[in-house]
Amino acid sequence: MKKLLPKVFLITVSLLLFLANISSASTCAVTNYQPDVPESLRK
Repeated sequence: MKKLLPKVFLITVSLLLFLANISSASTCAVTNYQPDVPESLRK
């Protein structure tokens, strides 16, 4: 049991870091999108 616990902890931490990286990358891609301003609003 003592040898199993660190492996489970390592897998859990790795999975959570992976999910955090995916969610932050998708948020950055969405917030960096800037559509073109129409000509009528540029004046």
